Amino acid sequence: MEGLESFFTSGQQLNLFLLSCLFGIPVGIVYDIFRAFRIVFRHCKAAVIIEDIIFFMLYGIFIMCFTITFARSEFRFYYCLGNILGFILYYVTIGQLVSGFFKKTAEVIKKRLNIPLKKFVLMCGKFINKFVGSFQNIKSRKKNRKIP
Repeated sequence: MEGLESFFTSGQQLNLFLLSCLFGIPVGIVYDIFRAFRIVFRHCKAAVIIEDIIFFMLYGIFIMCFTITFARSEFRFYYCLGNILGFILYYVTIGQLVSGFFKKTAEVIKKRLNIPLKKFVLMCGKFINKFVGSFQNIKSRKKNRKIP
């Protein structure tokens, strides 16, 4: 009786490593989505920490799906190493172009919105000043009113 094969041949291991390098690219794309969100919307460190936790949870799900689908549910460290190498390759090549694109786009959008936004803020400021001024007038009238 012949048993199940319980190991990968060196050729299969090389194919899995190269495949994991290739699958580092989608990991980089997901990271770019988070990075673009950070470029467009500046936020506090706590929000960045939460985003990083979400990213690593998504990566954990990804590596689990990769292992189940391509590697007979046998996890090997070199899958993560291949993903990291593919991610780094994406990050230093296409990722830099994407990041530059998002930065320039965010600058253009902020410049276009800056003038209407300033007008809106000034208009709100005038309204608030007018409201506060009328409120202060009411308070001063009450103080100046003499009670018989």
